[in-house]
Amino acid sequence: MKRWIPAALLILLVCPAPAMAQTKVGIQVDAGDKPLQIKGSLGSENAFTGNMRLTASGGNVAAFTFLPSDLKRKEGDEVIGRQQVELVGKPPLSAEVPKDFQVKVNGIKSPGTYEGQIELLLPGQKRSEAMIVPLTVIAKAKPALVPVKGGEQLQRQLVRCSWGLDCALAQLLLPASAFQNQWQLKLDNPVEAPVSLTSTEVVLEGQQTGYQITKAEVEPPPSPAPLAANQIISLPLKWKRSQIPPDRYTGWVYLTLEGREERLGIPVDLNMRIGPLLPMLVLLVGIALGRLFKYMQEKGIPQSDALGKVNELEQEIAEADPEDQKILTPMVKEVRKSVYQMDLETVTAKVEAIADRLNGLKRLRTMEQKLEPKKQHPKVGGENGILQKIAEARSLIGLSSDEKGLEQAKTLLEEIQAEAVKLGTAMMGSDQQPDAALTETAQEAQKAAAAVGHAVQAEARHAPAVPTWVVKFRRSLIFLSGVSSAVRAEATLWVVRPLLSLTLLFGLSVVGIRALYVEKGATFGADPFADYLGLVLWGLSADVASRSLSNLPGDRTETPSRDT
Repeated sequence: MKRWIPAALLILLVCPAPAMAQTKVGIQVDAGDKPLQIKGSLGSENAFTGNMRLTASGGNVAAFTFLPSDLKRKEGDEVIGRQQVELVGKPPLSAEVPKDFQVKVNGIKSPGTYEGQIELLLPGQKRSEAMIVPLTVIAKAKPALVPVKGGEQLQRQLVRCSWGLDCALAQLLLPASAFQNQWQLKLDNPVEAPVSLTSTEVVLEGQQTGYQITKAEVEPPPSPAPLAANQIISLPLKWKRSQIPPDRYTGWVYLTLEGREERLGIPVDLNMRIGPLLPMLVLLVGIALGRLFKYMQEKGIPQSDALGKVNELEQEIAEADPEDQKILTPMVKEVRKSVYQMDLETVTAKVEAIADRLNGLKRLRTMEQKLEPKKQHPKVGGENGILQKIAEARSLIGLSSDEKGLEQAKTLLEEIQAEAVKLGTAMMGSDQQPDAALTETAQEAQKAAAAVGHAVQAEARHAPAVPTWVVKFRRSLIFLSGVSSAVRAEATLWVVRPLLSLTLLFGLSVVGIRALYVEKGATFGADPFADYLGLVLWGLSADVASRSLSNLPGDRTETPSRDT
């Protein structure tokens, strides 16, 4: 019994330290909260809060001391004082019962990463024995990325050209901005923190054609990409002009930013037109058609009408006696030549004169047929008889452009009429009536005289007499001036008129292209029918513009007078 007492005393002397160690009180921090990391975004309060779970071990903890350090910013020299770090929650901890506390950090104004530590010290405990919890505060700024002033909307006027001449003409007509293949989107990041651009997208649709732009035509800015802090940032928006159909495209460039709920949208207004070569050609066709219509109205139609009259006269002559055809055919050829030479003012009078000659010749043939049975009569077929006078009248009518000959033919026909009446009265039949053949001859002679008289008047209309002294005076003036009429006419035909026409054509083309393509054709080619029809119609009505440009009476060019 006495032997175990020393053994028990020895055990008590050896084992008191482990027993006391098992009963020592301390504070444990959950592994997930050590180190403690607090994240948040800068707001109006600029306060960041995190949770820390503590557990008392070895017994209850009635109180403990919360000792935070200053927090230093890794990206700069800013320091958050320790007084800005506080613990929210009542200190008593029950043994082995976890309890959550809030750690609140105030006064953070700049984004960045702030580092420090927290010491949890029990009463009577040395600081070297305190529980240390590393503290990291990550402060993020809400993205405040905005377009720079003047860059809130993207508006571009572009041209689609892909080969030499077309692009060369475009460079003459359009500004250099029409040939850009990209645009720098200027954005302002005013905060002291980088912004992460997570994705970009371009949404564009043609207003006239409904064509939807894809990434093959317009390439959005690259993403993801970091955007530097407190800087003006440039994001390239690229496009392929040769692949974008003509139209006006409206839509948005969307930028998705990390930490921002709403996407940043930049409106886009993109106008694309085709190259100017094809519109220029169409405009020239329209101008040519306009000039053709003007020519037809002023000269072509009158020439066609005159030529039709000549053709009708030729048809009538073709049905006449072959001898009469020989007389009149050269005259008709001269008139046709005048029509070809656009000498239309006298054509009608000439045609009327030839028609009157034909009428007179036909009546002479009729008179000869009437008098054929009586040609044995001395006053009919004898010397100076009616038939001989008819032949003389035919010869006089056949004299081209000879008013005196026509006057003589008219006088001779009047004599034939008088002789036929007189002879008819002398040769009364049994019914006491003048001879019918002679009476009809007299009537034909009267009508032939009237026709020849009309021919005289027509010849007078188309060939006004010019006094000889006037012709000589004009020729003397030309001689004194040193420029002959031939030289002046040739120079006008081969130099002045072509040069003036080319200058006028160039001026009209420039005015039309500027009005319909440069100024009002931002989307030229999107509606080909309407666009090209507008050019053609402008060209058709370009005569008004030509008169404004040249202040000249159309294409009328005075030709030298025949008598000069």
